Amino acid sequence: MSKGRKIIGTSIRSILIIVFAIIIVAVNNILPNYARMVDSMLGGINTKIDNSDVDTTGLDLQYNKADYDAESIKPVEGDLHQRIADEGTILLENEDGFLPKTADSTFSFFSVNSATVAANDSMMGGRSLADIFDAANVSINKTLYDYYKEQSESYGLGKGSVSYGDAEDFSINEVPLSEIKSNAEIMNSVKDTVPVYFLKRVAGEGRDMPRSMYNHAAKAEDKTKTYLEPDSTELEIISYLNDNFDGVILVANSNAALDLDFVKDYPNIKAVISATAIESLPYILTGQVNPSGRTVDTFAANPLESPAAMNFGDYQYSDSTGELTKYNYVTYEEGIYVGYKYYETRYEDVVLGRENVGDFDYDSEVVYPFGYGLSYTTFDWSDMKTTWKGDTCNVEVTVTNTGDVAGKDVVEIYAQSPYTDYDIENGVEKASVQLVAYDKTNELAAGESQTVKLSFDKSQLKAYDANGAKTYIFDAGDYYITAAKNAHEAVNNIIDAKMQTVATEETVTEETAAAQFVSVYTPDITEVDTVTYSKDSYSGVEITNQLDDAKGDAVYLTRNDWVGTFPTHDGTASAQVSTWGNEINGEDGVSYTYTKTASDDLIAQLDSFDSGSPVDKESLADTKIVYGADNGLKLIDMRGLDYDNPLWEDLLDELTAEEIYDAIGVSGYGIEYIKSIEKPFNIDADTASGLIYGGTSAMFPTAMTLAQCWNPSLANEYGEMIGNEGLLGGADGWYAPSMNIHRTPFSGRNGEYYSEDAFLSGTVASNEVKGAASKGMYTYIKHFAFNDQENHRGDRDGQFSIATWLNEQSAREIYLLPFEMCMKAGDVTLNYVEKQADGSYANASKDIRASQAVMTSFNRVGATWAGGDYGLITGILRNEWAFDGLVMTDNANTGVFMDGYQMTEAGADVKLTTLPAAARYDFDKNDPATYYYARQAMHHMLYIIANSKSMNGAMPGSHIKDGARITTHIMRVVTIVFILLIILEIYKIFRLFKPTAKKLAKLQAKAEKKAAKKAAK
Repeated sequence: MSKGRKIIGTSIRSILIIVFAIIIVAVNNILPNYARMVDSMLGGINTKIDNSDVDTTGLDLQYNKADYDAESIKPVEGDLHQRIADEGTILLENEDGFLPKTADSTFSFFSVNSATVAANDSMMGGRSLADIFDAANVSINKTLYDYYKEQSESYGLGKGSVSYGDAEDFSINEVPLSEIKSNAEIMNSVKDTVPVYFLKRVAGEGRDMPRSMYNHAAKAEDKTKTYLEPDSTELEIISYLNDNFDGVILVANSNAALDLDFVKDYPNIKAVISATAIESLPYILTGQVNPSGRTVDTFAANPLESPAAMNFGDYQYSDSTGELTKYNYVTYEEGIYVGYKYYETRYEDVVLGRENVGDFDYDSEVVYPFGYGLSYTTFDWSDMKTTWKGDTCNVEVTVTNTGDVAGKDVVEIYAQSPYTDYDIENGVEKASVQLVAYDKTNELAAGESQTVKLSFDKSQLKAYDANGAKTYIFDAGDYYITAAKNAHEAVNNIIDAKMQTVATEETVTEETAAAQFVSVYTPDITEVDTVTYSKDSYSGVEITNQLDDAKGDAVYLTRNDWVGTFPTHDGTASAQVSTWGNEINGEDGVSYTYTKTASDDLIAQLDSFDSGSPVDKESLADTKIVYGADNGLKLIDMRGLDYDNPLWEDLLDELTAEEIYDAIGVSGYGIEYIKSIEKPFNIDADTASGLIYGGTSAMFPTAMTLAQCWNPSLANEYGEMIGNEGLLGGADGWYAPSMNIHRTPFSGRNGEYYSEDAFLSGTVASNEVKGAASKGMYTYIKHFAFNDQENHRGDRDGQFSIATWLNEQSAREIYLLPFEMCMKAGDVTLNYVEKQADGSYANASKDIRASQAVMTSFNRVGATWAGGDYGLITGILRNEWAFDGLVMTDNANTGVFMDGYQMTEAGADVKLTTLPAAARYDFDKNDPATYYYARQAMHHMLYIIANSKSMNGAMPGSHIKDGARITTHIMRVVTIVFILLIILEIYKIFRLFKPTAKKLAKLQAKAEKKAAKKAAK
């Protein structure tokens, strides 16, 4: 081999050796950071339970049992998935009974997005629209579909949020009409078919939907539009369909209440469907399924004009010199008037002639009201009865299917509380109607009736007085209760009842018949009651303001002066072009970031890690610090014991400082094994639509779709299904349900959340929680709290969280209520074994709270990070709601503002981090205060784990052992394999320069010849 070839060979092998070494280093340094998630996904936890030292005879140690095995669960999952899609799809328009179409119809879906949309079937992907139609034996225009499939390489919606908010792409980029019309085959294929325009929008975690398309649209006319409305290209296609077909269907596929006001301009759009899940479309279009979904948000004619939309998006503080700071903010100036509570209240005030109501026309403001949806059949309601038993109001309504086909209806109960002089004087706001109960009927055959029985508690009619009594109050006066098909019908029922003076059988007309669905409750009090609801119904703790620091200096909207207090932008347009989707706000037609000046004191608050705790650290100086005690206890010994059982103190003494630090600082996507007390590794899995690992890989329609079902029992069934999947796949905890509020339709994660309404959100969430808990799963209800927009939330490098300003009435009545409802969802059965007098064990059971875990949010409450806010976590969650469970942060890997000590001092427990470097927890093991709060955090965490399904198979005396993880095996195998490859390459290099036998013979001969010559001399 030539010298040159040897050099080339050596260079290549040297490069390979370097590459192999890099792989070894990378795998051993990077994989540990993601080991929990990888192990959970691959089933590589390998926890072992050794019962060789205990007598398990006659004991059932499977404390939580699955209802299915890995095979039998699949069809049940599929059935539940389809029922959620079926019941959660909403028929918004159906002029002249245009739908359903006959089974032999062919549907032509227009829009490139119809060829790329997929069902949310599993983590591996989902069925296409064509697949779904084929399975339903319904014809879809494949020529058009395939055309769009080809065009999707160049056209289609942008991703929305890019990399959890690092950037955004909300481009629409629809295939132009001219392209379609130029293709004769396509144009011929749509003849004699039913045209469907598929209007799709996307969003995603980390970014909200743009209030203007300034950064995403090419045409000037589209730049001023919001993302929620069709752009000029889409409208051109819609106009063509309207002009050339007698009937057009519009399908809105979005997790937002889209701006559908344009539909009225196209008379041949005969039917409109809101389909957050596509799985039901062929069945609904052909009448195989009768739609029964209802809106969970108000569909506004101009979403930008709602009070909440005045302050949503890209707002950034400036310092005293005018320079933009690193801090963002948002101000909830609308107070309680979110969604229908604004539109319906102002509507009533206009009708009844309240002063300062201003220029407001409901019909030009609202396209579809909250709670609205149509059916292919008709329902008649009758015989509404309202009775009170103690503090419980029982309502009955008889629903009769008066149409020709079977269907389901939804009965919604709304209440109106009196808006009194006391309320006006003390700034207590009251909406015209609020949802207090609902349920869905069975599927009723034509002519069939069902009496729907609902109930609600008197406490749901209370209001929070943040300024006067600083607690919940109950006003004197008349309370109206009505059964209605949507929020607008509810307020009209009440207006009708108020205006009706004589209502006898002889005088009731069609005009006043609505009043038959109204009852009036007048409590036996003559002045405001500030006592009855001043203590929490669960804990008995006094309720008072905890969030005064979050109120800020805002003027909040009041119905006593709609005009004078209507929200305005809390800031002015800066010189910085908004890359976060702000509306056009510059006189030059540009979208700018809003800004206002933050005082030096406010900047200092934002810079600090102050939890707001009133406890002086010095008062904890006498705390006894104990690590590593030998008290003979293991975590399984604690199962079934009350939270305040003295044995917990002995168990906590056994923990080492390292174990405490690891558990509190690095508990993302699973909580590590703790050797001293033999706590098993716990798999905690995302997401709201199913378990991405630790389950069966099945996924379900979005949380918003589930809410649109308006079926509480279906939500409970879904929670139970998640619990069953965890029993089969290993997940112990679930990072769900998510219950932030659809404050505006622009929020990027509205699909993960339920509604603009707190009660609806809380009902769905609490049913999920209880269903999952019945299978031993703890659920992290999230995001606690006020995480109602994605922009600037604080999840990415360079973000410092968003200061959220709101008043305490709106905080408690809207944003905290779903969490409170979960806390008070009731109990589930905890199974365990109990030691008997003779030393043996027997199975036992008790009730335990269903809601056991909470995930805090990225945002700030006022200036204080929510996950480290004492008033929120200790004041409300721990004290008022008496919560002893686990409180975890949201993803803290990049959260430089998420301080570990602040978190524990506030009453929270662990950080959702996978990177030790991201723990940001200065754990001084010798500091009494640090130890005191850390010990509390460990108590909370261990209490819920001891009572979870993770203890299945163990009993006191069992040994829970942590086996080698699959990632450990992967790292070992990779290391060994690549070390061997490095050795092989070194050997090959050596071989390049090692003389061959022929060469050696020549060298030897030459040497002998040289030696002989030397000897001859």
